[in-house]
Amino acid sequence: MAEVSLAGKQPEFPEISRDELARRLGDPSLVIVDVLPRDSYEAAHIAGAINLPLAELRERAREALPNRHAEIIVYCAKFT
Repeated sequence: MAEVSLAGKQPEFPEISRDELARRLGDPSLVIVDVLPRDSYEAAHIAGAINLPLAELRERAREALPNRHAEIIVYCAKFT
């Protein structure tokens, strides 16, 4: 499979509001990914979120997120 280089380019990703995320927490088609370090995830995280620390993202993304067509929400701060 060919790798796509994003060097020098910033991919555009849509953002959703906290309220929309809260409404969709029970949606089984949504994958929520917490990219904070493991200790932060263990201290507090959104229920059902997968921990995929940013430092491990490149190595573990294919394994942790096998459905390339899933809608994925990524967060990096507390859900307050």
